[in-house]
Amino acid sequence: MRKQSRDFYHIQDQLPLAWRYSSNRNQVSSPQLRALSEQIQDLASTLIIKYPELSEFIDLSKRKIALLERSVEITGVVEAPGKAVSDEVKQRVEVSLSSSGMGFFSGSAAEDDAKVDVSLMLETIDSSVEFSGNVIECRLSADSEKPGYWIRLRFARNQDQQINKLLAHVSQRQIERLERSSDPALDTDVIDT
Repeated sequence: MRKQSRDFYHIQDQLPLAWRYSSNRNQVSSPQLRALSEQIQDLASTLIIKYPELSEFIDLSKRKIALLERSVEITGVVEAPGKAVSDEVKQRVEVSLSSSGMGFFSGSAAEDDAKVDVSLMLETIDSSVEFSGNVIECRLSADSEKPGYWIRLRFARNQDQQINKLLAHVSQRQIERLERSSDPALDTDVIDT
């Protein structure tokens, strides 16, 4: 089997990572949902008085709206003000890192072209970094023993400091790889990059 050549700033790794849709995405805030629900409730009360035959329809509609609101809250489409992506719980996942973007394994899917924020712990430099980017692909994992999704994203512009930290981490991992390949005694249970 022939090995593919890789550019210098590219590496496979396993790192703690958290991601979510960007806060500047068109999200619904909880106060907006509450205000709309109150307006609907007021209108429904008026309609039931005028048209009692609509009461069952209005009741079913209110129950459906309540279910949808809970679903929206669970899926994270409702904006959580003040919470940064770095506050999210990180999970150690497979990642593919380069200077222009990254790929990572996730238990949940992402929409193509969506704007996302990622928090990544770069262990070699003991630093956590946050990136913004656009999802360029989200595909179902081919590994039946590890269900989930492989998400590829391209970094947004003007993140030079974060990219520099990422490149420092990638360079350090590549140095470690070169050291392992030159001294087989150093080769331990570290992921092959």
